[in-house]
Amino acid sequence: MNIFEMMRERYFLPPKPKLFEAFSGIGCQRLAFKRLGIEVEMVGISEVDKYAIQSYMAIHGETKNFGSITDIKGQDLPQIDVFTWSFPCTDLSKAGKQQGMSSETRSGLVYEVLRILHESTNKPKVLIMENVVDLVQSKFIQQFNEIQLELEQLGYVNYVETMNAKDFGVAQNRDRVFMVSILGDYYYEFPKPFKLEKRLKDYLEDEVDEKYYIKDFESLTDINENYGQLNGGKWEKLHDIGRRAYSYEFVSPTIHTMQGGNLEPKVVVPFGSYYTWPDNQGNINTQCNRAADEDGYALTVACAETGKVFEDKLRIRKLTPIECWRLMGIDDEDFHKAKASGVSNSQLYKQAGNGLVVDMFAALLSTMIDTQEVSIEMEETMTVQELIEILTWCDEDKPVRIAIGNKQVEIEKANEEDDCIVLVAS
Repeated sequence: MNIFEMMRERYFLPPKPKLFEAFSGIGCQRLAFKRLGIEVEMVGISEVDKYAIQSYMAIHGETKNFGSITDIKGQDLPQIDVFTWSFPCTDLSKAGKQQGMSSETRSGLVYEVLRILHESTNKPKVLIMENVVDLVQSKFIQQFNEIQLELEQLGYVNYVETMNAKDFGVAQNRDRVFMVSILGDYYYEFPKPFKLEKRLKDYLEDEVDEKYYIKDFESLTDINENYGQLNGGKWEKLHDIGRRAYSYEFVSPTIHTMQGGNLEPKVVVPFGSYYTWPDNQGNINTQCNRAADEDGYALTVACAETGKVFEDKLRIRKLTPIECWRLMGIDDEDFHKAKASGVSNSQLYKQAGNGLVVDMFAALLSTMIDTQEVSIEMEETMTVQELIEILTWCDEDKPVRIAIGNKQVEIEKANEEDDCIVLVAS
């Protein structure tokens, strides 16, 4: 047992917690609550980007928007259980100018949150912050420590940890620092990492428009000569010059907002066989009779009696918007809601990069849930008696949450006389 567990009471979320999302973006934090089957009472959001608001409302439905964080007063906010604040990383990230947190920078909006907390007479019970790891590195650590000290003076106990998406079920190499601040003398424990089962190829679309493919280099020879060899899942030269391409078998690089700098993640993918016309007819490549095995690699295909046929052609392409959203742990259904609302591809890319990996946040929340986790290999049918036998060791006074694959269900009270058990999907 951890010494803090002996000294402090462990914090658990109340039923139907009241949630406020500052710098909400498209609402990935709210999606994490939904992923865990936790019904929330939405107090509201704070967001100024009109396209992010458009996607948020399309995904979650109409929600009160308090507008800019600079316009919110502490007394404006009602009681809140969980206040999330993934403030802008623009001036912290190495992808930016690293101008730090000040009144002159967007990252300086962090101090608006502190101002609101000072003004509030009814402070949120839990604050959950997320940002880039630069925040806890040498250049900004002093400022971050000062922020933590100010929160402590307001009555919060802070718990800080760096988490990576690839350690929590998503094939993206995305390091982020989280801080959970709890009002009062409570204890919090971060979730434990687990082995990644997925690969980048699990997120890729089967058919992709030609516009996503890079035209300059289309053969394995081109890639090796111009970009270098595959090393640890990435094509070294390509990565070094800022045009990132990774093997479709491995983990995706970090999804950025992709505003300039050619930062779009790229993937080297098998593209089937292709045909090259004889030299006297020019060097025209055409796709023909595409065939692939179950892993996506091309099979032997003969296209014509003349010319040359090559197998296992590799091409480089950008990730599509939906693939980037998948790599943020967002369900396709929610992506399509945002896209159907009229949000452009460029904004969908930006929203993915500005988002928070849903699975990471869900893992973080999971240790605040006062339920019993029961993993069950479900058959196509299971009798009430069989399920009850599995659950006989459970504490009758607590609800039970059952994990079935990557989904979770809750069971209502059941006994041997019941004809059925009610499973509520989450």
